[in-house]
Amino acid sequence: MRKNDGVEKESTSKKTKEKRGLVSYLKDFFMLFLAVFCGFLAENYRESLSAQKIEKEYMVSLIEDLKTDTSNLKTYIAFRKERSKSMDSLAVMILSEERNQFGNQIYYLARQVFNEEPFIYSDGTIQQLKNAGNLRLIKKRNIVDELLNYEKKVRIVEEWDQNENKTKSTFREMGGKVFNSNDLNATMDANMKFVLPTTNPQLITDDFNTINELAFQIHFLSKMSLGNSNRAESLRKSAIELLRLVHEEYNLN
Repeated sequence: MRKNDGVEKESTSKKTKEKRGLVSYLKDFFMLFLAVFCGFLAENYRESLSAQKIEKEYMVSLIEDLKTDTSNLKTYIAFRKERSKSMDSLAVMILSEERNQFGNQIYYLARQVFNEEPFIYSDGTIQQLKNAGNLRLIKKRNIVDELLNYEKKVRIVEEWDQNENKTKSTFREMGGKVFNSNDLNATMDANMKFVLPTTNPQLITDDFNTINELAFQIHFLSKMSLGNSNRAESLRKSAIELLRLVHEEYNLN
């Protein structure tokens, strides 16, 4: 019996040691797993904070771009509206039977057909976001949607500006048949400023068809200019709304 008791005690002691060893192994494994898991969570948290910081920096940059756009669009709209009125006046005077009395004004306004006040799109931020694939950093999907929609409207305004330039090329080609080149050139000084003539220069033709065709191009330019001012007003409203949305979503002052 004593011999058996000794064997049983030895077996029990061995099992106890094995059990303690297993527990110790599981404990070490759990602690290692916990350390790795916590490190993983910490790294993800750091990456999340970094992404949030970058996202906010992009939004601050976008705000500056939109502010620039709204200012440029205001100037662009005013210029287009004023030019539309000037072009209408020019067409009326050219077609008038008393046009010989309006030589100074006709030449002055004809020169301004080529004057330009383009809208320069401040697209630095959105190009960075698109080129680097960082649009995904913007978690506010409504911001992304509005931003892409805003860019589409910009492209429409730019496309109509290009169409207007094509029409101005047609006007330029026809101008040599109607205006005296020296007199037209004299309406701009060495500093590239417009100068109102004082000699009452005259058109070089009285052919109605030629004059009427030129007036048609001028009227067309007028309406294109006015149309793009309206598109630009819509674009400016979108810029202001996008500004409001970014401030609201990101709590930026």
